[in-house]
Amino acid sequence: MKILIHTYDTAYQNVAGGVHNRIDRIVIELRKMGIEVDYFDKYHTNIKDYDILHIFKLDIASKELVEYAKKVGVKVIISSIVSINNGVTVGLYWKLRKLPLNTIYKWMFNICDNADSIIVETPKESEYMIKNFHVNADRVYVVPNGVDAITDADDSVYMKLGSRKKYILCLARFDSNKNQINAIRALRHTDNELIFIGGPDIRSMEYYKKCLIEADNCKNIHFWGWLDCKDNLLKSAVSNADIILCPSFQETFGLSIVEGMMAGAIPVISKTLPILGYNAFKNCLTFDPQSPSNIRDKVEEAINHTKNYNLTQEVKLEFSWQSVAKRHVKIYKTILNI
Repeated sequence: MKILIHTYDTAYQNVAGGVHNRIDRIVIELRKMGIEVDYFDKYHTNIKDYDILHIFKLDIASKELVEYAKKVGVKVIISSIVSINNGVTVGLYWKLRKLPLNTIYKWMFNICDNADSIIVETPKESEYMIKNFHVNADRVYVVPNGVDAITDADDSVYMKLGSRKKYILCLARFDSNKNQINAIRALRHTDNELIFIGGPDIRSMEYYKKCLIEADNCKNIHFWGWLDCKDNLLKSAVSNADIILCPSFQETFGLSIVEGMMAGAIPVISKTLPILGYNAFKNCLTFDPQSPSNIRDKVEEAINHTKNYNLTQEVKLEFSWQSVAKRHVKIYKTILNI
């Protein structure tokens, strides 16, 4: 079995990007299992040499590659990685698809039609693809993102904070969907230490500036910027966090939530997130992301809880990269009939 991996052009440009880490970790585990895996190189790769072309992210730039793969008899898998809050727009373009117009969504529909299977990260994303992209349910597979357990963390987070104290961790780039501004409004000038790790999206600099203004003179709110995934401070912050906070309105998956839970943090997250479809998250404390007071109430409730290490083990079993890779192999074998 030979697998060829491809993704969108800028996936590896962000040092903290989740997609490229996901690809690399899956590839590592697949190779451990004896699967031959290569990355697509348009200058040297011959697609005919492979059994499956696996593309991470439904992206129109892959349209010609998908069509060529199908033409030469190579199976195609798309890991969709789409936002699930554009149903109305997608539905409108579905109705217009037969008109002689070349739209982005028309090309995306074409890619989905050509794919032998679509991999999604959550049950809610599965429902979204079936309903809005009209993908047959028997071609859609739910496979969660994976997470590495941190085993070599130190106490550097407390050195940076200035003392050993409880804290809330929020891991994400800054943009309006990530909703850090309501987390700030909820917790500013309280006794709760709130650490933000992540920097501004280059398209959302004004939003980041608004967040800084909202947190002005708040000694309990900390902006630590982007940290490399190998940075000891990041490992320490994740491993020692008491609460992992995710105030986003939408997430394709919500990787930071799993990372925090795997380290023992109590998850306090938006009630709108699709990750709640997994059993491991059924007892999460959830809030209305539009309401700073609701966010504050749930954080106050969580801060007095003790860490749940039984839940940590459950998360490790379901979301380890080894488990994720095994699910991919099962899908590969299914579409190859082996």
